[in-house]
Amino acid sequence: MRFLRGFLIALFTAFVGCLLAFFVGDYLTRLAHVPEMEGQRGMTVVFLCVPLGILAGLVIGIVSAVLVRRQGLDGFFIAQGWSLLIVCGVAGLLVGVPYLLSEKPPRIDGKRLELQFELRAPSTFQIPEQPDGYSIQVSLYTDNRQSRFAFIDWNAITRGVEYITIPGNVPLLTQSKNRSLLVSIGNEPAGSQFIELKIPPAPSKQDETWSEWIFATQRADLSPVPEAKRFAVRYRVQPTVP
Repeated sequence: MRFLRGFLIALFTAFVGCLLAFFVGDYLTRLAHVPEMEGQRGMTVVFLCVPLGILAGLVIGIVSAVLVRRQGLDGFFIAQGWSLLIVCGVAGLLVGVPYLLSEKPPRIDGKRLELQFELRAPSTFQIPEQPDGYSIQVSLYTDNRQSRFAFIDWNAITRGVEYITIPGNVPLLTQSKNRSLLVSIGNEPAGSQFIELKIPPAPSKQDETWSEWIFATQRADLSPVPEAKRFAVRYRVQPTVP
């Protein structure tokens, strides 16, 4: 009976640890800005955080079952209660401590911010009429690391004789000194270009107006971009709507 009690307590605690690990892992990977590209962040949560949560739940459940000497149904619930309390406490610490130590997102008037941009590409680049997440990709880089992908407003894309204008937005999550956009259109060698942004770590009201057009200077492989194929972008910072 003692073995069965320990097994049931460990099993249920491992299940709770699995659930908590999913949410804690999701939070921590966002906080650490694990890239979304090719499912890196999702795989980190599923194949690293969740197994650790299950293992922690098993260990805590077994230890609680062994340390609680009381017999019967009362002993079962006491041991189970302690194991769940410890698992929840560990999860709270894993969320609370990194949050207190982490860099907070920039704000204006207490509101979080997003970067709104208009990307201008030469009309020679082929863009499908219907939304296609692989034809246009824009990702924000902070301190030379990929932060997250931007939302592209396909319905607002305008096509002119010389240029295609592509609007979009991406949240600003850190007070980084260096920010840039990596723009990828199609499969052409010149289709992936870096554009350096001139945004202060903590934007202010004056950054809510549109910037001048800024041209790309290098491709993703750091080689120069031919002038005829250069992308350009203008941007502004705006408070996000709740």
